[in-house]
Amino acid sequence: MNTLQCETMDNPVIKVADIEAPARCVVFDKDGTLIDFHAIWGPRLARGATALAEAADLGDEFLAHLYRAAGYDPDNGMTSGQGPLATAPLHQFTVIAASVVYQHGIIWDKALELSQNYIGEAMTAKPAAEEIIPKGPLTRSLQQLKNADIQTAIATTDNRSATEAMIGTLGLATFFADIRCGDDAGPVKPDTAVLENIAMGLKLKVADLIMVGDTVSDLAMARKAGAALCVGVTGGAGSVAQLQPHADVLIKDIGQIRPA
Repeated sequence: MNTLQCETMDNPVIKVADIEAPARCVVFDKDGTLIDFHAIWGPRLARGATALAEAADLGDEFLAHLYRAAGYDPDNGMTSGQGPLATAPLHQFTVIAASVVYQHGIIWDKALELSQNYIGEAMTAKPAAEEIIPKGPLTRSLQQLKNADIQTAIATTDNRSATEAMIGTLGLATFFADIRCGDDAGPVKPDTAVLENIAMGLKLKVADLIMVGDTVSDLAMARKAGAALCVGVTGGAGSVAQLQPHADVLIKDIGQIRPA
């Protein structure tokens, strides 16, 4: 068994797969970590992109260009773990989409309007229950951590309304001590200040946090910030090959995180 050492040895010890680390808080990404990524974002992009193409009389070449720019493969429904669909806050993503519209002959102001009206609307719609598919035994895992006096938090680039809808649908509101979203004022992922602010708000150090996410962006942020452990979740936006060099450990879902 591999045990990671930390200055704060009075912290509870958390076991992640076969690794143990002392920490007081586990910070989770949302999509691809707590819930299935692919059930939401690829279909939403496809709906918004198709509606935009019809409204602006743009064809298949435009759609192919937009999907490439987003990091989305419509043939297999998979998203690049290092592309903007997986990592960019939604307000940035609509600008990326608008730039593709502009490159297909539509003036910038109109391109931005179209992107906001179609892509933005599709991406920010309140999630339906069938879009919220939990990854693993969320309630059981979070309850185990809570019982051991280990706090939990969420750091996501998704908007707060969608994040709170997910938490409400799955009945997880009692578990999270802090939630940081992409449309909040202040820093957003992958800025290390997100983890620094979570730690500060909980009267902890970043070294007291474990970061759990499904993208290189999540793990690189955690490593740069000095988190106690960088945990990659497979089956989300990031592939095993992408995540492996940046993770201390890979897991299939958060059921593999528990008090030691």
